[in-house]
Amino acid sequence: MQQSYFKKNLNYLVKNTTIRQSDLSKILGVTRQAIHNLMTIDSDIRLSTALKIADAFGIEAKDLLFVDLEEKLKNKKITYKLNISDDKEDA
Repeated sequence: MQQSYFKKNLNYLVKNTTIRQSDLSKILGVTRQAIHNLMTIDSDIRLSTALKIADAFGIEAKDLLFVDLEEKLKNKKITYKLNISDDKEDA
């Protein structure tokens, strides 16, 4: 079975983009506590939830689930909707 990076990636994305737990809770129609649980508890995630979260960040659901985004995006500047540029300078 392939390793899931969901929890690690969700924490990374919330920390490094403008989308916060409260934004995700509105997008998904759940409480902020539910988002906190997704970020801290190892549990299965519904595909529909993963798709909505991936869409909010502008990434593929397969990347959210199965790619170490922190490693993949190392040395990249991340902006809203994961527009990625090669430099680290602020625009």
